[in-house]
Amino acid sequence: MTAQYRPGGADDALWQAAAGLESIVSELCRQLQPFPSFLGMTTIQAIELDPTPVPLPDLGCVVLTPDGTIAELDVTAIPGVVGVLEVDQVEEFRVLDLPVQARLSYLTEAVRALAAEIAIRGG
Repeated sequence: MTAQYRPGGADDALWQAAAGLESIVSELCRQLQPFPSFLGMTTIQAIELDPTPVPLPDLGCVVLTPDGTIAELDVTAIPGVVGVLEVDQVEEFRVLDLPVQARLSYLTEAVRALAAEIAIRGG
């Protein structure tokens, strides 16, 4: 008896692969304490994700947060307190709902980036 083709069967397999990578990413994130700061900023903990071959063109800065979430980071400069801080910033993380192929690409890049950071720390 041959297996019948099921619509969505390949997508189901891809989503299962993504779920497995999400578990790995979450575990690796837990190993990084403290989580890396974003571009040297002490107020933002995140790792920039730049998957290969090409990131999605309609997204801004995509990052991995300490809890393993893939999000788009928006940093907005706002006027600060005069005399103390001339400019302040507001950070906003928008969780991304990515198609499965893009999600796999970003998760793979997250595993690579986390493993590199752990190796730098001697773990």
